[in-house]
Amino acid sequence: MSEDEPQARLDFKSPEEFRLTCHQLAMRLHYLNRVAMGECGFTWQVAETLERLGATFEEQRDDPTVQALYGDGYTPGKLGREELAAGLHALMYPDKDDT
Repeated sequence: MSEDEPQARLDFKSPEEFRLTCHQLAMRLHYLNRVAMGECGFTWQVAETLERLGATFEEQRDDPTVQALYGDGYTPGKLGREELAAGLHALMYPDKDDT
C-alpha cells in the first residue's frame, strides 16, 4: 500500500477504511484457520462473512434505498425488527435466494 492509500485500522474513519479492516480481519482468520484451527468450515464462513460485510457496508452505506429500509435516529425504516438481519443478509448475498 502506498502512503496515500487508506490503511486497515480499528479506529477507521470511513466506509472504505471499515472495508479494509474487515478484509484484514478476514485474511487473518483464514490464515489462522489454515495453520492452527484445523481448516474448520465454520471459521472459513465467518471470515468470508467479514469480507462481505465490509464490502457491503462500503457499497450500501449511502444508498438512499438502503437508508429508507433501515431508517435513522429520526425516521423509522421500512423493515420491521425481525426483517433487519435478513435484509442485511440479502444485501451481502444478492445472488442467493433463501440461504
